[in-house]
Amino acid sequence: MFDVIAVPVDGSNYGYQAADVAIEIAKRFNSKIAAVHVLEEFSFSSYDSEEDSGDAILAKITEKANEAGIEVIEHLLTADPLRDMKFIIDQTRADLVVIHAHGANNNRFVSFDENNVSDTQIGSVSERLIRNSEVPVLLVK
Repeated sequence: MFDVIAVPVDGSNYGYQAADVAIEIAKRFNSKIAAVHVLEEFSFSSYDSEEDSGDAILAKITEKANEAGIEVIEHLLTADPLRDMKFIIDQTRADLVVIHAHGANNNRFVSFDENNVSDTQIGSVSERLIRNSEVPVLLVK
């Protein structure tokens, strides 16, 4: 049913929770995982340190998935996660995207309840992906 499951990860506990869900689904459907980490185009950190951090995040997902017998394809990219996530997911040829409602930057939320933090609040990248993805998106909370 799902050949490739994309899981965007940002190094937060939220991202790792989404990866755990993706691994469970991949086991059930004998799928591959496309682990995606985006290095933001404009960062105050050095590119080398950002790249090393991204490699470590992807390696953690790969190790856990490999222990479960799941093949992982790592994607470390420089882009704008808010603007480019749909394109990135399209390029992985994913049949399903598993992403957490919240990311490492908890300041960028879209709330469906005006000016109120609630269970309906999700991160801006997740919200944009839900609206624009042509494949199913599983939002992990």
